[in-house]
Amino acid sequence: MTAAATLPGDLRVKEHCLKVPLDHNKPDGTELSLFVRELMTASKANEDLPWLLYLQGGPGFPSGRPTCPPSGWIKPALAKYRVLLLDQRGTGRSSPVTTKLLQALPGGPEAQAELLSHFRADSIVRDAEIVRHQLAGGQKITLLGQSFGGFCILTYLSLFPEAISRSLCTFGLAPIGRTAEEVYAATFRRMEERNRRFYRRYPQDVEVVRSIVAALHSAPVALPRGGTLTARRFLQLGLLLGSASGFETLHGLLELACAPNGDVLASSLPDIFLLEVENAQQQFETNPIYWLLHEAIYVDGATSAAGDTLKDSRLGAPSCWAAERMQALLGATWDYTTRLAVSSPPVQLTGEMVFSWMGDDYAWLRPLKPVANLLASKADWGPLYNVAALGRGQSPVAALVSYEDVYVERSFSEETASLLGERAQLWITNEFQHSGLRDEPAVVFERLLAMSKGELAIPS
Repeated sequence: MTAAATLPGDLRVKEHCLKVPLDHNKPDGTELSLFVRELMTASKANEDLPWLLYLQGGPGFPSGRPTCPPSGWIKPALAKYRVLLLDQRGTGRSSPVTTKLLQALPGGPEAQAELLSHFRADSIVRDAEIVRHQLAGGQKITLLGQSFGGFCILTYLSLFPEAISRSLCTFGLAPIGRTAEEVYAATFRRMEERNRRFYRRYPQDVEVVRSIVAALHSAPVALPRGGTLTARRFLQLGLLLGSASGFETLHGLLELACAPNGDVLASSLPDIFLLEVENAQQQFETNPIYWLLHEAIYVDGATSAAGDTLKDSRLGAPSCWAAERMQALLGATWDYTTRLAVSSPPVQLTGEMVFSWMGDDYAWLRPLKPVANLLASKADWGPLYNVAALGRGQSPVAALVSYEDVYVERSFSEETASLLGERAQLWITNEFQHSGLRDEPAVVFERLLAMSKGELAIPS
């Protein structure tokens, strides 16, 4: 099914609903709906432009929606490409996975886990191949991937390298060859520095955070939509610090917990503050794939995609709530209970980590706690990457890497780039946080595209 419209700003939009198999190894089995929005410059609709497929970050989030007139990175992209915005399976309009859908599935947690095992990057990439053949006529495509979308690009280059003309990655060179434990050990270290900078900019928030944490530690608060604001959940607001505007966003939120004179209303947190906390964290509940499969994106199967090369068996081991285990191993620095006294160091806010206890504190995740534990203990995930294929590939890869990214560890990204060989060009900078594509979209897109074409020498 296809619907089309011409919109303000010389924008032509086509909406496609395709059918793909839930399990690509069983093409005649259960089907999913896959939604793709095709964008083109209306005045160039008859031109034979190349295709660009965008892969959204996540996991578990749909592609962004276009504006009229076009804006962001889409605006410069439309000068050169037809753009495909894919709602990855389980998101947006592509057979969305919700708590209600999973609860209604016959067979309980085991059936839910079986369904969700088909929502990782390997399945997303095979969906994208169907999109490429059905919408782009099998032509080679350019890929743009943000964060987890970059992880998907590396899976694409592992499975279908001949399909790709060039790849542009923003903050998404996956830590190939690293375990989930190693990933979280690195990102906890990055978060220590990010916390330090936040408190240096807003020193008054040291005691604001401490007061709120101490109050919630003694008496967790019921949230308006049914969840529980515990100290540990409150500290997940540190996820905001990974973006360029995150310091100000968090500081503004914390102001809502204070009286006009600056005193913290810790014993009776205002409703507006509680609502804003829920708002900042609601995507954990509206997009449950993120919680359910976040650690699984770091679990690479024990054999290569070609089935011929054994990998380090640690890479395919169950994640077993790796972030939670690493936090416990890091000692007092990450144990907020050791920092409740006024004279103690600042309380540390956590970053892009998921935890088993979220199935207690988040109302919409409570019914999913059994399946979350099954997925965390799953020991037979398939492979995501083929290192040999990545090394043999010829299509250029240009990647933007944040020097101090708190979500995707820079040193691991550099290791992955070395697997790609001379075709990979890295733009490593401390100018951007993980949100660079959103913050300076035209600059980032144009520069990466020029790098991939050999028109810009970065590194010099």
